Amino acid sequence: MRASRQSFLVKRVYSDLVQPRAVHRSVYTDPDIFAAEQERIFRRAWLYVGHESQVPKPGDFLLTRLGPDEVLLVRQADRSLALLHNRCTHRGARVITAPRGNARQFTCAYHAWSFDLDGSLTGVPLPEGYSKDFRYDDKSLARVPRVASYRGFVFGSHAASGPDLPAFLGGITSVLDNMVDRAPGGSLTQTGGRLHMEYRGNWKFFLENAADQVHPGIVHVSAVAAARADREAADLPGMTGQVVQMQLANGLRAAEWNEIGIHGYPGGHAYMGSFYRGAGVIAAERKDPVFQRYLAALTATHGEAKVQEILAMDRFNNLIWPTITVNSRFQVMRVVQPVAVDHTVVTSYCFALDGAPDEMTALSMRFLTAAASSGSLVAADDLDIFERCQRGLEDAATDWVDLSRGFDLDRTAPDGSMSAPGTSELHIRNQFTAWERWMKGSPE
Repeated sequence: MRASRQSFLVKRVYSDLVQPRAVHRSVYTDPDIFAAEQERIFRRAWLYVGHESQVPKPGDFLLTRLGPDEVLLVRQADRSLALLHNRCTHRGARVITAPRGNARQFTCAYHAWSFDLDGSLTGVPLPEGYSKDFRYDDKSLARVPRVASYRGFVFGSHAASGPDLPAFLGGITSVLDNMVDRAPGGSLTQTGGRLHMEYRGNWKFFLENAADQVHPGIVHVSAVAAARADREAADLPGMTGQVVQMQLANGLRAAEWNEIGIHGYPGGHAYMGSFYRGAGVIAAERKDPVFQRYLAALTATHGEAKVQEILAMDRFNNLIWPTITVNSRFQVMRVVQPVAVDHTVVTSYCFALDGAPDEMTALSMRFLTAAASSGSLVAADDLDIFERCQRGLEDAATDWVDLSRGFDLDRTAPDGSMSAPGTSELHIRNQFTAWERWMKGSPE
């Protein structure tokens, strides 16, 4: 992007494109704005890159992404973590193609340049073929300047300076704390592989929709109707009963969605309350033998008072802007990867509660399959809507996208957190407040 064009875009974005109750359609459709997002948000903000349980031993590596770039999360010999760009410093080839593994060193498949775990160049074939001023120390794999872990969740930032990870996360750390505290063993293990979904639409749609409490009874009406037609199936054990319970919960009346509430934190983060209030395996507390075994193990770790505090946090989707949604009660995470202005990939992960019965992990995996897989009724509905929005916003007949629902009901607390009735679009307005700050270059 030419400097003059980028400067023009910056001026447009902050003087014209974001209003208190609306945004210009170009924030979803303009390739130049998408390119600016990659530089100003995804090469600067803290982004999730993996979990410490995926690289437990020295030499363990995970192939992952940090914004536009492919990187390696590597457990170093001293057990610290490093993020290395997966690009050979010789001819630019990808060094690693395996999704994860363990290595003593990394060797490029093209000309066999070898690199230590910290990215240092350690060897080249036929070294006499290079000039006398060839230096190993300036041919290291590029290293991401900042990597940090919060309760086992690892984030990286391409920016050498800026808010540290706790400051960036702010109040939304509460959901990560809750997710780990739910483990009787005090830690989580990422398990069960990963699920990918892909849609031809802008990346913002996913997080906007994740806490939208108006759409479930409309977009997912067919799933709700199917569940209501066979309510008795909700009492069946296993996957069938769980899925029916989940779809029935989507059928709340509008007034009931408002009671759930929506909450925002500075930085674009937000969460919604839980609407899984019925009986069965989706209830927050249950009487079945599996949950009782789990409750006993958790109580042995924390004591009864702390356990009640942990279980009292009953939220559904928690949004860690700009790329993550978390459900701590079912131990699942979804990570958004912007590919192009109209192309997004969403990867979903499940975490096991260390020290909990195995059946708790199976419950989480069933939840993830029912909510965020290619076989999910609700996910298919949502992806269709995202693509409808993308195609519709390409029409220039009307430039503005309305975000005004609930605006007059937003309430801000002294600590900067916000709240509103559940059907408010507070969380979307909050995301664009953060978007504008980062795009302007002032994320503090």
